Amino acid sequence: MDAIVQLIRNAMCCVKDLNLFAESLPNLYDPEYTSKFYTFPTPFMSKTTPLEFLICISQLYACISCTISGYNLIFGGGILKLKRLTRVSDLVHKKRLDKAGSKKKDDDKDDKADKDDAIVNQVVATSVMKEANGALRNTFVGICVLPIGISFFWLFCNSLHITEAGWVGGLPALIHALTVMEIALVPLLYFMLKDASSALKKAVDIRAMVEKFSGKKNKDVAPSGSAGELSWINLESYSLIVDSGWSPYWTTSAISSVDQDAEGKMLTKEIEALERNVKSSLSGDAAIVNASKAAEMEEAAQVSSLEGYREYAYFVFNFIAFYGYLLGVVVYYFDADESQPAAVRQLKLGYSNDDADWGGNFAGDFMWTVEPIVILLSPFIISRLTKSKGDKAKKD
Repeated sequence: MDAIVQLIRNAMCCVKDLNLFAESLPNLYDPEYTSKFYTFPTPFMSKTTPLEFLICISQLYACISCTISGYNLIFGGGILKLKRLTRVSDLVHKKRLDKAGSKKKDDDKDDKADKDDAIVNQVVATSVMKEANGALRNTFVGICVLPIGISFFWLFCNSLHITEAGWVGGLPALIHALTVMEIALVPLLYFMLKDASSALKKAVDIRAMVEKFSGKKNKDVAPSGSAGELSWINLESYSLIVDSGWSPYWTTSAISSVDQDAEGKMLTKEIEALERNVKSSLSGDAAIVNASKAAEMEEAAQVSSLEGYREYAYFVFNFIAFYGYLLGVVVYYFDADESQPAAVRQLKLGYSNDDADWGGNFAGDFMWTVEPIVILLSPFIISRLTKSKGDKAKKD
């Protein structure tokens, strides 16, 4: 829904920037047409055209949606989830101690069972740590998204010409809101680059696993003279080879109603399932990665690779939007073309303040129109591309 509203909002902004349909749909730009349905209280707000009124509704949606999303990321997907993961980590540690104590009493416990337990502990600990890092990131991203959502309120007011009337801080407050949005966007641009790099690296790692383990058995990859028959199993290989799409319960958002006893039972079931999967993978008679699994992993690599390139595309779209909207802030503070520093003139690419302001604003509106189109179409495109490559591989 957010992507659809973003597409509509910025598409309407592009229409306004280019003055499209001014002749075929003149009512879009006629404030008197708006007054037929509602009379605004001040002379300034009475300038609102039907197109601006439609834009302001979508901006108000963005204000509410981004503010709620930011709040949920900070708390539900961040702080509260970290609190839950701490509880899970404590329970995991307690279970390890309990199991270690029981092993001392069991002289028949063999090395094979010890190796299984070590693998399970490693997978669980790595998964919990990975989710904790994700929760920390969610908190930071939420801190960025929340002020972006709040800042949309001044864009909403500007479309209604409220800032022109000098209310809610007037034009200076609008510029401050844009500045806050620009600052908050910088870390998000960094995360787009990081996500793109991680997705491409994941694709490389998956293909390396396919090449290493295709047709091989557990005994074939065991280190020579080592007791660690499944030492190659880690969180990534487990999720891809042993249990595709593994998603333990602690990966979900925090559930405050779950008490410690219930959490302990959930953890016990999760660990038991892990132990069963690890033991079933110990058979040396079955290939670690057979032909079917190899095809599945290759498809996962293709999806991850395409998702990485998509993240780079998001970065390009948002960087151009960031640069474009930044020009509006710059020309506000350096309003005299003749006395601007050389760095400001270079930032404007030699254009006048009016041209730089209009061009930057249009570039931002256009990029944020293209981005939701990619968001909406990319699942279908990625699915089609991976399917066509899979069909071609089968024919070959």
